[in-house]
Amino acid sequence: MAPSTISKPQASTEGAEQDAAADKSALQRLHNPGLYAGAGLGAASTWLSGDPLLLTTIGTAGVAAGWSALGMNPGPWRWLPGEGEPWEWLCARSVSGYRRKVRRMRLRFDSDAQATASGPGKPQPFVIGVTDGWRNRQDRPELVRVATAATHRARCSVLRQAWAQALPDWGSVWWRRYSLGEMAVRTSPLIVLPASGFADLPWWAGLIATSTGAGWGARMWRMPKRGVETVTAPKGIDWYHAQWAEWIACERGPLPGSKLTSPALDDDKFTAVIVSTTAKSALGVEQDSVSIAFKVPPRAVNVFRPDDMPADRAKLTVRLRALSSGELDESDLAAVWAEYNPYADSELLDPQRTDFGRSFQIKLPRKGSSVGDVQPRAIAQALDLEGEDAVSRLHLRVIDARRIEVNEMTTNPLQGGVPLDLDALTMDEQGYITVGQDIYGNPAKWRLLKFDPKRRGLSGQPSASAVHSFGSGTTGAGKTSLEEDLQVAQRKNGFISWLADGKGGAGYAPWLTELDWLLKSPYGAMLMGQASNAVSDYRYAEQMQLQWLDDQGFTENGRSFFVMDDPFKPMVVTWDEFNEMILKDPQAFHVKPLLRSVSSVGRLSRAAGMAARVWVQIPNLDSIGSDASANAIRDMLQSGNIALFRTARSDVDIMSLGSRTPEFRLAPLPERFPDGSETGGLCYMADGKAQYTASRAMFHSNPARIARQFPLHTITRQEADAACKAGPAGLAYLRREEYRHLDAAGEDAFLRELVAKEREKNKKNSTVIDTRSAATMPSTDVDADDDDLDDIVPPSRSELVWTAVDGGARRNKQIAEATDLTRTNVANATARLERLGKLAKQQQDWHTAAPLDTESISA
Repeated sequence: MAPSTISKPQASTEGAEQDAAADKSALQRLHNPGLYAGAGLGAASTWLSGDPLLLTTIGTAGVAAGWSALGMNPGPWRWLPGEGEPWEWLCARSVSGYRRKVRRMRLRFDSDAQATASGPGKPQPFVIGVTDGWRNRQDRPELVRVATAATHRARCSVLRQAWAQALPDWGSVWWRRYSLGEMAVRTSPLIVLPASGFADLPWWAGLIATSTGAGWGARMWRMPKRGVETVTAPKGIDWYHAQWAEWIACERGPLPGSKLTSPALDDDKFTAVIVSTTAKSALGVEQDSVSIAFKVPPRAVNVFRPDDMPADRAKLTVRLRALSSGELDESDLAAVWAEYNPYADSELLDPQRTDFGRSFQIKLPRKGSSVGDVQPRAIAQALDLEGEDAVSRLHLRVIDARRIEVNEMTTNPLQGGVPLDLDALTMDEQGYITVGQDIYGNPAKWRLLKFDPKRRGLSGQPSASAVHSFGSGTTGAGKTSLEEDLQVAQRKNGFISWLADGKGGAGYAPWLTELDWLLKSPYGAMLMGQASNAVSDYRYAEQMQLQWLDDQGFTENGRSFFVMDDPFKPMVVTWDEFNEMILKDPQAFHVKPLLRSVSSVGRLSRAAGMAARVWVQIPNLDSIGSDASANAIRDMLQSGNIALFRTARSDVDIMSLGSRTPEFRLAPLPERFPDGSETGGLCYMADGKAQYTASRAMFHSNPARIARQFPLHTITRQEADAACKAGPAGLAYLRREEYRHLDAAGEDAFLRELVAKEREKNKKNSTVIDTRSAATMPSTDVDADDDDLDDIVPPSRSELVWTAVDGGARRNKQIAEATDLTRTNVANATARLERLGKLAKQQQDWHTAAPLDTESISA
């Protein structure tokens, strides 16, 4: 009984609701303006006569003609939503119309209308003017664009509402041209119905005309759907393309002309590749702009670029699954990462607080993304880290093939500086010293020697190999601070230090008397390299005569490795501002000998206990040249310690570091810390592989004074004598105290004069032995002119001059410096060689024209 008792009232209620809905629908059909207009037009043909009927017929005929004209000629009067926006047409109007808009916009900024000023002689305020105040605004273009677009959109909205609510819509293809027949069928009742009143029709014909007019009017009004209903919005991937074109790729968007390629859409996310068609980087699209365009939370958007992708492209990932605020705990990093991570199937593990922020690990899947694909920018976007420096706060470190440790440093532990610690500069058993502290609080290591305990000298010391070093950075980045730390460490650990400064010795003025050999000129740097080669050759010759012990205790003859203090001390040769020595004058005489000597030190001197250290400003190793010596230097500098000061990823990409190229994108080092202190000494140090860690070198206001408490070590007398025998570079070392106080120009002049005198002395002490037989000797009884003898026996200085020109010297002054000849001798020799066809002069520069026949040139 209960079910039947409840069901009867329910059935009667449903029937009553259906009847009410039917009555409401009938009433809505009666509220049709076309019905009443058509019925009135039919009744007018029956009740009117004479002039009123004539005027009505003429009026309806005009309306029909105008209606037909509009239908056959589409234009701005036929705007519909989805069929061309009115404000787009308004934006393309004449220049005068745009200027009127700008004048209206100026009047809206009341704060810039006038300004007052007071002072001596000007008690009354004066008016600057509307246009002056407006033009002085830095954000004027942006304000005009925003306000103009808002005005145009407001007008568009008004037109859209007016059309949708007050005017009919004639179907689906509004912008096509209707034919005359189509418009005649639509508009003919406007002419036929009033014209029927001129005929003598019975009463029932009048009723038919009235009903016909009512039906025609109702049908014409109901036939189209509203304009808003005819718009078909794009769906799926097309919707994202449309939103991107409207918000991002538009003319005034953040990335004009850009497009999305390789789109993929599923229930969880939308992925695509952003392609920029202008000079702007694809990473220039901000997270908030994409969030507004796609109507998703900012955290759901990730824009990042892998290392192997060009700058005009970037990957876009948009998470689509909507979550309520109660479903996701924003403080739970693991949950946030699981929802918005840009690397499929990756996990965030072990989040924890640290003294300087927080840290966590990212575990990548066995397939797909690798540790090299992980970028700080993508992590900051996924976790929605706040602040402009969110990316620079993240520091990545590889743990293994699938795990990366991420540290967010809200407070940089290095901003307080790292004081100099003498105990840390003591070399350990592995050859390392501590030169600072890294971002994780660990000691920043620098290797001076590599020890091998399997081979030892008779003193019991293990064999050692020198370690080359390389560093780059801009002026003021702190390269000199690190070099001074290394100089203190070398002096404390018994190293010999030679240094050549490309800035004329300005960076090492306190060290003039604290280094074994300090040179300030490029010419001196060349001599230092040649002397290093001579010392290395002497050490190899001496080591071959020494005995050594293998790992089983057997004594062997002929040592091929270096042992510290047995009998030589380790040695480091440093070239600071090396690229300046090369690039300042690439055709200078010293360039090629300098490159050859540095290359020789890098390739051949490590087993002699001699290391090379090179500092450059321009972070591009290709700038030192492309010959065999330059290639050897590049290979050498990739093998040991590397420090990158205040550099950016774009710089690292062109540094020719080969296998030592950083595995992650290095964030640019700032000039100041958040607390305003300088970042001098802050750099990225390589750990021997491709992983670079932000570190800061130790600092002391006067490291030269600290180094003075340790003994100054020099090469032995035998090494210096060997260098002297090899060339004038050794003599330049022995007489270093005579020019130590001179500046770069004075040192250069002193060394050139010293070398010239030494060569002249060697020429005077040399004996020439003529091995030709008497039968081949020219007769002395035959008189010959000097010019005729040029073809047979050119003077010996001709060979020197030709060789200098072939080596790159172009002017007489350069040739004189390269050959140590006077300018008069150079002028005579060049004239003689030009006459012989061996040299040619092109625009005041000498060039070799033909090889010199050395067999016909006597000593």
